[in-house]
Amino acid sequence: MRRSAGWTCGALLLFFAASAMAGEIPSESTGTGRPTTVTADRLVVSRKERRAVYTGNVVATTTDLTVTADRMEFEFDEKMEAVERMVAIGNVQISRSDGTRAMSEQATYDVLQDRLMLEGKERGRVTAVIYPKQQPEQAR
Repeated sequence: MRRSAGWTCGALLLFFAASAMAGEIPSESTGTGRPTTVTADRLVVSRKERRAVYTGNVVATTTDLTVTADRMEFEFDEKMEAVERMVAIGNVQISRSDGTRAMSEQATYDVLQDRLMLEGKERGRVTAVIYPKQQPEQAR
């Protein structure tokens, strides 16, 4: 089953725009200067393939977003300066500080098209929990 989840694209751009080769760096392409931290059991980088692969207990965080997965693959531009595509595979969980959550077996983010696709297993389902914003009169 495939579903597009545009509600997370803006927040995910903060995460995916950072270089996967560094543990913590500012995100230049978003202009926010907020760091993204990626931790994992293992990292393999191939400049020839323009690819970085994190495996084992992968956790990526920004100020307001956390993505966890068994594996995350980053594909870069020709200069290895910008992420063009990211794929999180296995037990993917995405959560934002506003309470928004999504879970799937795989999440693919195409930076160039600003598109996020969540995919479930053959028998599984994609799950997203979206909390509405509180109106000013409700926040009392």
